[in-house]
Amino acid sequence: MDGYQKLVAQALTTVGEVLPWDLEEEIKNSPNLILLDIREQNEFDMMHIKHSIHVPRGILEGACVWNYDDTVPKLAQARNQDIVVICRSGNRSALAALTMQQMGFTKVRSLKMGIKGWNDNDFEMVNINHIIVDSDKADEWLNQAVTKEKLAPNQ
Repeated sequence: MDGYQKLVAQALTTVGEVLPWDLEEEIKNSPNLILLDIREQNEFDMMHIKHSIHVPRGILEGACVWNYDDTVPKLAQARNQDIVVICRSGNRSALAALTMQQMGFTKVRSLKMGIKGWNDNDFEMVNINHIIVDSDKADEWLNQAVTKEKLAPNQ
């Protein structure tokens, strides 16, 4: 297990996760649920769960509190509101949810398997223009192999 995987595993000792099919049901029944997508802008623009708030991971802390240029009022006032943090595979969201817990958010969870798991279950996603994304095309992008230059060198 590498250092990144260890950080995620440690975060998941305190961060709860919600499975895609349970989240889909929760969205229908919980109008106050906040879906917080922390992926990069290009990822969000390409596909996201409808009605998600987009706050890239790099500005999350400032978005969660008042009096910053990055403040997102809906998020800054949601310390005791149900929040599900979303990323591509569930790793960044676990780390972001841990950060939010450390900042005093009491009902924050991570989407297990992330957008990949959501798409694998054929749940609807939209792009930045609110057009429904074809799940097969999403699958192609979400399951791209790691490029050769990013693989560890042979030892």
